[in-house]
Amino acid sequence: MNDAISIATTKSPDVPEKIDFTRRFMPEELTNFFFTPAYATLTEFQRLRYNQLNALYFNEQTMFFEKTLARNVLGHFLAQPLPGELKAGLQQFLSEEEQHTAMFQHLNQKCAPEIYGKQDFYFIQVPPIAAKMLDWLSKRPHLFPFLLWLMHLQEERALFFGRAFLNSAESLEPHFVAVQRKHLADETGHVRWDEELLDWVWPKTGPLFRRFNVQMLAWMVNEYFSTPKRTALRVVADLVREFPALQPQYPEFCRQLRELGNDPAYRRSLYCPENVPMTFKRFDAWPEFHSIVRAMPGYVPQNAQTT
Repeated sequence: MNDAISIATTKSPDVPEKIDFTRRFMPEELTNFFFTPAYATLTEFQRLRYNQLNALYFNEQTMFFEKTLARNVLGHFLAQPLPGELKAGLQQFLSEEEQHTAMFQHLNQKCAPEIYGKQDFYFIQVPPIAAKMLDWLSKRPHLFPFLLWLMHLQEERALFFGRAFLNSAESLEPHFVAVQRKHLADETGHVRWDEELLDWVWPKTGPLFRRFNVQMLAWMVNEYFSTPKRTALRVVADLVREFPALQPQYPEFCRQLRELGNDPAYRRSLYCPENVPMTFKRFDAWPEFHSIVRAMPGYVPQNAQTT
């Protein structure tokens, strides 16, 4: 793991050995709580600490996605008779995902050894039944190619996130900037290989099954990637535990976070032409995606009527 973190910092000689807890770990505008009225009522120190806690959760998200989804999906296709160039690309893809997982894992351990000394996930807590179901689905991406669309969506969004980190690099904690720089450098290739896999799989999927998979993608985006709940609330709960004076406001914090799911502007900002333009362009090529605007209000089908 020490080697993993060095991958990100080798080209960054100015990165100090210790974590700088006086700085934010990520851009404020990438956090959920930032969009609520309650966020403005926090003190500067409370906002700083919320940002740091949310960044640990942000790293967990990346690790969970790469360990739980990408590993199974890529492993399945690597066992198939793929074109040689695509197979070589996917092997590199998988290797880099494993490096990323170790990189974010080590960074979280460095920031909070009391939390991550014996576990990779603290804020993300998946019920055993849900974990088994996701594992089963992700090992069968030929039947559930919506997982490839989800990977493409999240990988492309990661490019946007990475650029946001680099644009704010001077004000952010150096270790977090360094790992995002490394992550961003690899994600461009990952998006390209996602596209090649989609080109190989999606046209072979029948129309009825394509519509079913689009419905599955819409459900997953609505359930796990739109309305702040579960894990986002755990981050705020940890903030309140560190600042007991906030306890009376905790129910209102939770209410405002949940209400973001009903805020059209917030929902549009999650997936929009600014952060996932390539995915949206691909949606336009397939009529079955025109209905996904219910889950992604930021998507406006081009030259088609929404259904």
